[in-house]
Amino acid sequence: MKRSQGGFSFLILLAFAMLAAMVVFVVLKVVPVYTEYNAIKRTIDEIVVDQDQTDHEVRRSFENNDIVQDFNSVKKEDLLVVSSGGKLGVGIRYDTNVPIMKDIKLVFHFEYQAGSVPVLQDQQQ
Repeated sequence: MKRSQGGFSFLILLAFAMLAAMVVFVVLKVVPVYTEYNAIKRTIDEIVVDQDQTDHEVRRSFENNDIVQDFNSVKKEDLLVVSSGGKLGVGIRYDTNVPIMKDIKLVFHFEYQAGSVPVLQDQQQ
């Protein structure tokens, strides 16, 4: 009685390797985008601790952090700042494009706000 061997053929193994390589490639392109977003969130959270800041002071603090962390997606002009009566709200809304191949890209839309004054609900894109 002849018994056939089980297992994967070389082509199946090659297809799995190509699929795994594509997934790793996309993950390596996306991780820096989320890393930058988390750094922006931390920066905004640190800024709104002092609720008595003016718009100019908030933007200068953000710019100082931008110099150190080198944000590519946002600048101090992109911040939405609302300060009234000793209360401060800071928000950001931006899109990031990640090119994958020649005509294929991923688009990420990020929004974040911090502070005691809501900022993003009144702003329309």
